[in-house]
Amino acid sequence: MFPPQLAHFFVDWLTLPGDAVYDPFSGRGTAPLEAVLLGRQGYGSDANPLAVVLSQAKTRIPSKRTLLRRLAEVEAGYASDKVSVSDEPENISMLYSESTLRQLVWLRDQLDRKKDTDCFWIATILGMLHAGHNKSGEPRGFSISMPNTFAMSPRYVANYIKEHGLKRPEVDVFAMLRRRLDRLDLPEAKRQGGRTWTHDATAAPPAWLVKRRPKLIFTSPPYLQVIKYGKYNWVRLWFLGETATEVDKRLMASGSLPRYLTFMRSVSERLQQVVADDGYVCFVIGDVRRGEEDLNLAQAVWDEVLKDQGWHLHGIIPDEIPQQHKVSRIWKNNSGKATKVDRLLLMSPSPSSLPAVTSKTWSHSLSFASPET
Repeated sequence: MFPPQLAHFFVDWLTLPGDAVYDPFSGRGTAPLEAVLLGRQGYGSDANPLAVVLSQAKTRIPSKRTLLRRLAEVEAGYASDKVSVSDEPENISMLYSESTLRQLVWLRDQLDRKKDTDCFWIATILGMLHAGHNKSGEPRGFSISMPNTFAMSPRYVANYIKEHGLKRPEVDVFAMLRRRLDRLDLPEAKRQGGRTWTHDATAAPPAWLVKRRPKLIFTSPPYLQVIKYGKYNWVRLWFLGETATEVDKRLMASGSLPRYLTFMRSVSERLQQVVADDGYVCFVIGDVRRGEEDLNLAQAVWDEVLKDQGWHLHGIIPDEIPQQHKVSRIWKNNSGKATKVDRLLLMSPSPSSLPAVTSKTWSHSLSFASPET
């Protein structure tokens, strides 16, 4: 995950209001949301259904009034005796009290992710499916107190519950959702600033996107086997009716550098069909641990893939992220191959000059490495 300020800076710097901004690996929807907030069209696609839901909720934002009306409608139809949880997986039932699980199953069955209002509620629920407790001991989410943002393996969680003697909290899901909504700064009217869709970035882009020609593509492609997103989101995928195994089959995850470079070659060829002739592409690519050394993966992608495709390189800038802010910190000494350095590879379809930097929204200085280095 890159910080919102990073996407905000590049959208503000390299595009104008009304331009389109596209993220083909939209993840949590950070780049499309920043585009929408800055008056651009924010587009996002991903092969992960979880990412598509989260991104859609941030590009097509319902009004608070509409959301409350829809939640009241779903709640009015709820009765605990209407819902059976006997068929739910044991890995799920260990996380929630029976009454809470019944409410979640009801919401899961009633909400339709294809509808903007329902999708926003689904995204909100996904963010609260598992969480820790606050200093007063009150649950922040619906589950037992979970130690991390990502869901560790079911066996790990079961042992964690036993080791800490955790009790499933009795919470009212509908009431908690209303309280969460009160803390969100939602618009008075629906804000529809883009769209999201399910898409493999190596496949042909939709014809409408090619016609639209985004001015900026800002994205963070998968790294070299840092994390399996399905595996560590198995609870959220349960709510979406998906399985971690099937989702991970759709996503790029490999420790093979040649295979990764082949993947990036396919992605960049597709993006050449999409980006505007006077537009820009910015990849956020993290260094990767290879044995005792760190591989500058962004430089490898440029040298082995992009240079021969005719792109114009503006530069590669390192962005060192403090370890406490990286998601991989949750694995402590077993944090895989992630390092603390991300690099921003900025290029355009043809030689061009960069616009002047007038924004002060990013604290880092812009000192791009020369393309020759």
